[in-house]
Amino acid sequence: MKLPTFNQPRVVPLTVEQVRQLADVMPLRNHAMVITQAGLGLRIGELLALRASDVNFLGRTATVATQIAPGEKTRTAPKTETSRRTIPLPQVVADALALHMSNYPPAVDGSLFYTRFGTPYRHDYYGARIFKEAVTAAGLPHETTPHDLRHHYASVLLLAGESVVAVAERLGHKNANLVLSTYGHLMPNSEDRTRKAIDAAWSPKSESTDLLRTVVGGVGQKPS
Repeated sequence: MKLPTFNQPRVVPLTVEQVRQLADVMPLRNHAMVITQAGLGLRIGELLALRASDVNFLGRTATVATQIAPGEKTRTAPKTETSRRTIPLPQVVADALALHMSNYPPAVDGSLFYTRFGTPYRHDYYGARIFKEAVTAAGLPHETTPHDLRHHYASVLLLAGESVVAVAERLGHKNANLVLSTYGHLMPNSEDRTRKAIDAAWSPKSESTDLLRTVVGGVGQKPS
């Protein structure tokens, strides 16, 4: 029996300007959450579980060590082993977190993001209420969810020339296949890179050309 074909809609990532608009209309308590998720590519559960001890400002890294599962307010282990990861901390995220922590010091349990009662957010309260209201206020497509900030992160890295393998590691995927199938269409410059790579290798002054001559010239020759 042949299964029906499923065509997944192409991801249309948010632009930097759209993410800024979204962050600007967020309540002050939640402003840095948008910047952090967009700048680190976190899943929503990873974002909600982020603690002060997970952010190394001097080392410029952020570590994903726990998550908060849907319907829960307590931390559990990440969904997969590859979800445990250390991510480069961009300056824009570091600045947003530093300002946030000056206004809202970490909770007793180290939580960076928490409600006015001092408890971590639930997925539904943050995603379906706070985030959704900000999406409407920013005039973004109504179907925009926190996961779109993860798409934004991946698209920015790929368009900047980051390798698919590196992007998969940053996102906490097991392999690069999911990145290729989800974001492959966001790599419009790959054709130009291919042309330039071959032309550069075949250039008379290229070191690659000399290496190719050495390797090809040695094929089939008997050792002296």
